[in-house]
Amino acid sequence: MRKIILTLASLFAVLFIWNCDIRVEAYPKNMQDGYMFDAVYYAETYPEVAFLFGNDEASLYDHYRKAGYMEGRFPYAPGTTMSVLNENFDAAYYAALNPDVVAALGNMPMILFNHYVTFGMDENRKTHGSNPIVMPKVTRWDYPQAAIVLDSIGWDMRTGYDWLVNTYTYYGHGKPDMPEEGSNGTKWFAEFGFTNLKGNCYVFAASFYEMAKLMGYDPRQMDGKLPLRSGGYGPHSWDEIDIDGVTYVFDPECTWAVGKDAFMVQYGAPGTWRYSFYSPMHE
Repeated sequence: MRKIILTLASLFAVLFIWNCDIRVEAYPKNMQDGYMFDAVYYAETYPEVAFLFGNDEASLYDHYRKAGYMEGRFPYAPGTTMSVLNENFDAAYYAALNPDVVAALGNMPMILFNHYVTFGMDENRKTHGSNPIVMPKVTRWDYPQAAIVLDSIGWDMRTGYDWLVNTYTYYGHGKPDMPEEGSNGTKWFAEFGFTNLKGNCYVFAASFYEMAKLMGYDPRQMDGKLPLRSGGYGPHSWDEIDIDGVTYVFDPECTWAVGKDAFMVQYGAPGTWRYSFYSPMHE
């Protein structure tokens, strides 16, 4: 009898989904808060969500913002992400060149693009230059877990840094599944961090690296040493980013461990850690 009830329940779920009249457009839409979401894709990809919340766009989007992104669900299909962004549109450069727009709307790439299409084009605002601030171009599908987090907290480097410090817990020394050096590469450490919300300094730095990459910066995750109180040196990892010709350090694990704000500080500044014997890691 129990098996029959479960089977009927499963059949009802399938029939419910098949017979629902989906009244939303089948492509990513720019929602009112600036994020992109495809309700048709979300309902079809996650039928268990559609069974509970129906096919109403607002309800599905509310589920994604409150729970879906933390469960690793995607807001729209791979390959369509950021497709509405023209390849010649450089959001970071547009933000730097138009501080009035950023002051009014923030610096999310999609919102900046919408402003350009709606107003900036007619106002002859530039979208890129001969020496743009941001050189590399990646999509969210290069770093999907980092993108999901940024979708939730906002596409801002400082916000991402603070999220890591306040969300991750330290997990490192003596743990058999956590390397104490960087040979596994940035992507391995970042995936571990975003999946488990914990890790050592390599995980903290790798997670911030992927966030910064998505926001248009060109970070380097560093593999180096720090002097130990007991003598000698211990392994450590952090990030470097060159901004306006100056190399800055970003070390979220330092902030987590000792409360020192190591966001965008320069080597040798008072109170900073003494980084030694370092070189860039591979992805």
